[in-house]
Amino acid sequence: MGKEDSGRLLSKVAKFVRNPLKDWSELDAQESVPADNGYSREMLKEMIERRQRNDFVRRREFDMLRKLRQREAAGGTPEGAAAVSSFNLSTSGKSEGRALTLKKIDEIEEQMSQQWWKGRGQGTDVPGTSTAPAAPEAAAPASEETQAERRARAYADTEPGVSPPPPHAEAAVAMGAREGGHPSSLEDAAIRFAQSDDAGAEAVLLQMTAQGSPQAEHNDVWRALLDFYRAIGDAEKFGAASTRYAQRLKRPGPEWISLRSLARDAQAGFDALPAEEASPTESEHRRSADWHCPALLTREGLAELTRALAGAGPVWHMDWRALTAIDHDAAAPLRALFNHWADSPVQLNFTGAGQLLGVLEKAAPTGDKSVDVVWWQLRMAVLRTVHEPDAYELAALNYCITYEVSPPSWLDPRGSYTATHEVEAPAPARSGETGQAALVGYLGGDCKPVLQRLDAQMISALMPTVSCAALLRVDLEGARALIDWVAGHEEQGRRIEFIDVHRLVATFFHVVGITDHASVSIRSK
Repeated sequence: MGKEDSGRLLSKVAKFVRNPLKDWSELDAQESVPADNGYSREMLKEMIERRQRNDFVRRREFDMLRKLRQREAAGGTPEGAAAVSSFNLSTSGKSEGRALTLKKIDEIEEQMSQQWWKGRGQGTDVPGTSTAPAAPEAAAPASEETQAERRARAYADTEPGVSPPPPHAEAAVAMGAREGGHPSSLEDAAIRFAQSDDAGAEAVLLQMTAQGSPQAEHNDVWRALLDFYRAIGDAEKFGAASTRYAQRLKRPGPEWISLRSLARDAQAGFDALPAEEASPTESEHRRSADWHCPALLTREGLAELTRALAGAGPVWHMDWRALTAIDHDAAAPLRALFNHWADSPVQLNFTGAGQLLGVLEKAAPTGDKSVDVVWWQLRMAVLRTVHEPDAYELAALNYCITYEVSPPSWLDPRGSYTATHEVEAPAPARSGETGQAALVGYLGGDCKPVLQRLDAQMISALMPTVSCAALLRVDLEGARALIDWVAGHEEQGRRIEFIDVHRLVATFFHVVGITDHASVSIRSK
């Protein structure tokens, strides 16, 4: 027993010598730990200390590498690394290999950074150029040029609080606004409006005036939206847009003016002209229409209408100016015909639509229940076909008052419609001395009679002026004829001036090139 006790004591003293920091009582506890529990505390401690030493050495190496890179960037040569020996590596061969590897890594990183900057500046790869990394000697000049450009932009003169534009900002601005000061989006809205795409034009204008849009604070864009609502006769949306205009631009909005009412009144004045003064080219205009309504429209006249339209072109031209009455037997078929036109993607062009509506208004007086309801239905079908929602709602209200029943609700027509209204009032048409004529309503289709009438009105004018205060819309065919007309006057030394043009039509004149041959002034109210 004495030998065993002395042996345990000696082993315990040996353990204490190996672990002087441990308590004497913990030396016996270590023997009770099974050998299969993993590493002993001494082994774990040695591993931790070894890792700490390795981390310390690694941090020193990284610090030294950073110093080497800073020296090289400051103009030092790689040979300067040989003079630095503040730390020891395992062997000289390993040191040289690591230095070469780090140098190669630095070169690759520099090439990648140069390619990244080029990609940021150009946006896309240039066709025909190689994307492989260039040699360090070839990459250095490009890097210097790129840095010089960046320094020039960074130290360029700028406005206070405004960051310098990117390299291609001028091109982006040029794409947004074209020559003449019209934004491209406003031109898009004008083209859609000319093509009778009212929903598309409204969507573009609302997007331009929305909060956060680059054109949200432009007065011309807001006034174009208000002129759009005037042209389509939507007083409710005009009022809402005018309120937003006043709040956004801090100025009073314009007053409501119904351009359709102006066009209707002007057309009524033109229809009241004597027959011999109505138009010097009446026979030519009659030949341009596909069908001419007789004074009394009967079922036989409707049969002639269907036969005439069967051989007509894509746009159906109908002249209603001679109409004075409609036979009762023709009312129901004519109502079905107009409903069919409104529900079909057809292109209609009417001359004298006001005469047709006037005859129907007399045939359906308000408050007289003895009148056949077919006349009211025919009147509302015509108003829907000619895109007159305001007049339709008024007729529907009178229909409700007369028969005490709910009227049919408004449905947007699928087809397109244009009307040929030429002269605003009879007085300027007869005067000729003032040199002022007028365009009214919709200008489209065959415009030769309209332009010849304008020539007759301005025959003695040195500075001819055309009022467009009641002009609603000009389509592409009308614009093409108008360009030829103003260009012909310009060759004769007479420059036409269009005044009081609403902004969508004025923008469309700029797009198609009318402003190159004539003067265009937008309406001020």
